[in-house]
Amino acid sequence: MVRRAIGHFVSDGHDVVSLWQVQSPGDAIPFAGDAIPFDRRANVGLHHLALAVVDQAGLDTLYTRVSSWPGVVVEFGPERSGAGPKIHFIVREPSGVRIEFAFDPRLEDARKTQ
Repeated sequence: MVRRAIGHFVSDGHDVVSLWQVQSPGDAIPFAGDAIPFDRRANVGLHHLALAVVDQAGLDTLYTRVSSWPGVVVEFGPERSGAGPKIHFIVREPSGVRIEFAFDPRLEDARKTQ
């Protein structure tokens, strides 16, 4: 049987991120059989992927859509990062990768002045 990989490509017209769905998590790590949960204090690897969002409305819309996807775990909803003004949220997608989506109004203000 031939397995077809399921992939999605996201681009802003400049950079491209490819996201691939694993058919069987046990097959994703050869010889291990089971995926190992990431522990930032004990493992070497990706802690999380951070993506910038253009505006607050986009962040809110993205949160509504992403948080309702099957298998997605919301670590925390939109909130200030530290004292702010950046607002962000983090989810864990079904294979365990943590993704941060963030909006920083300082960057929006800088874009408007250009």
